[in-house]
Amino acid sequence: MNKRMENKLTMYEGVDVLFQGNAATIDAIPTLKESVVRFKSILASIPLKISEVNNASTGKAAAKNQIEDELVTLLLPIAAGLYIFAKKQNNVELMEKVHITESGLRKYRDTDLANRAATIAAFAEANAQNLVSASITDVMIAALKAKAQAYLAAVGARESSVAERMGARTSAEDLFYMIDETLEEEIDPAMELIRGTNTQFYNGYFCSARSEGYRCST
Repeated sequence: MNKRMENKLTMYEGVDVLFQGNAATIDAIPTLKESVVRFKSILASIPLKISEVNNASTGKAAAKNQIEDELVTLLLPIAAGLYIFAKKQNNVELMEKVHITESGLRKYRDTDLANRAATIAAFAEANAQNLVSASITDVMIAALKAKAQAYLAAVGARESSVAERMGARTSAEDLFYMIDETLEEEIDPAMELIRGTNTQFYNGYFCSARSEGYRCST
């Protein structure tokens, strides 16, 4: 929720408190009561929708981060084993391709990290016999290959959650539009019905809750 929404929600809540304190006056005017009921219904939906926005990607991002940690943990020793082997063979090209550090891996874009892990897993498969002396097993190599695939899937899931979050945000903005429309097109005009009979309520609404002092009654 951005600052504009926060400010609007604070205003809505202030209006709602004022309505609660003037329920008898509102109930006596059916058209005002109907609009206030609609206002309250929309207002009650806003926190739920905002929560949906905030939670849309939290779980998927956490899952992606966990798999990333597991991927890096599997990747580093296998890459080190390959590097040692390549150095003994004076295979400069392979040394360059498998020379990695954890800090360097953490800087990779998500898909780049997945692809790098898959590439190193392929190198390891091709040199499995040469990695035995470094205690790199077929099981470790298979685990790295599977984890790279799982990480790529997790990245895709997180990206899809961005779309979900955008959809949820759009829905939240729709609710703000609806409640503003209810206030401006229904409740603001209806409040004129009590201007001469309940000046305190009228002024509390326009001068404080709605922050429109130019409409205050004198």
